[in-house]
Amino acid sequence: MGENQPEGMKEFFDLRAETYDSHMFKNVNNFREFYEAVARPVRQTGNNIKILDLGCGTGLELAAIFLRAPQAKITAVDLSAKMLNKLLEKYHRQHSQIEIRRASYLTAPFEEEHYHYAVSVMTLHHLTEAEKLKLYKKIARALKPGGEYIEGDYIALSREEESSFLAERRQRLKGTDKEDSALYHIDIPFTLGKQEKLLSRAGFQGFQVIYQAGENAVYRAKI
Repeated sequence: MGENQPEGMKEFFDLRAETYDSHMFKNVNNFREFYEAVARPVRQTGNNIKILDLGCGTGLELAAIFLRAPQAKITAVDLSAKMLNKLLEKYHRQHSQIEIRRASYLTAPFEEEHYHYAVSVMTLHHLTEAEKLKLYKKIARALKPGGEYIEGDYIALSREEESSFLAERRQRLKGTDKEDSALYHIDIPFTLGKQEKLLSRAGFQGFQVIYQAGENAVYRAKI
């Protein structure tokens, strides 16, 4: 690949597993507040609620979630074995509560009406509108009635910025297999308005932004 062409998603994160946490600490606006906001919709409980964590990486979001639901059962899905290994190292005391699935959340099957919550953090901004919509519909089917989806991610701050990201994506994908574009590490964040529309089309309701600091936001919706 040329200098301007993207790295494969799995390879990108395998290479950065050791430094991922420190990188996010430096680059996410108000790091602690952001990750606490991701956990905020999870009700405090001692029950073994089921949570689906998509693109979990090293599990940065799990620390705050376990404070609110210490007996939660986590299904952790990620492409990168090295990131998953770091997650298990960090949460060795909760090994029995964490099920690791090394797979793409785009193609991996999920149990239907099984989870109380689904979360995704800093991962879906690589997906196109069509890819996100298909995934959101799959998440909706995986949640129990009344279940909740929580997403924390980069966002575009205007429609013009969103269009600029998409134009850059088209340029960078020249010479690659565009049908597998989700497997490449390219940032194409959407506006909050676009996010709300996509989640609504997937069957979610009650969209609410619960945190925003510049280009970092956390939002929730229920099924």
